Amino acid sequence: MRHPRIFAKSVAHLLLLVLALAAVQVRAQNQTPANVGPPPPVGWTDPATGLTWTTEDNGSPVNWNQATAYCSNLRLGGYSDWRLPTIDELQGIYDPGSRVPGSWRNGEANWRVKGNLKLSGVPWSSTQKNAEEAWRFNFSDGERYSMNISNAGSSKRALCVRR
Repeated sequence: MRHPRIFAKSVAHLLLLVLALAAVQVRAQNQTPANVGPPPPVGWTDPATGLTWTTEDNGSPVNWNQATAYCSNLRLGGYSDWRLPTIDELQGIYDPGSRVPGSWRNGEANWRVKGNLKLSGVPWSSTQKNAEEAWRFNFSDGERYSMNISNAGSSKRALCVRR
């Protein structure tokens, strides 16, 4: 071997590099919740009610049964207790002074909703008017509208909530 000292130094440096990488990996694996940052927000929590809302609706047309199932089956942020809100809960996040950009039908809309929630239509509520109709809340005009529960029309959405 021509340069045994150079070879020995290279092996020593390589061994140190491997040990340093192994130590970093062990340190990363041993992190506990106490030494990692907080998880990203799951939604927006209304300080007035303590209800946590998904940050956006489901994004596509659904009828009332589909909206109910969407929220019931939602697994978000480690939580599985999401549900469709009541009409009063929806009205409780109406804010006539806000203008949150969003979409509606084939255009843009300004929604009057707290928490900067992203809406793409008018959300269903869990509150039924009768056996065939349920209430929706329009965050554009602040009005309640009843609709046949089988109607999925272009603007019906699911916005989910949990306590």
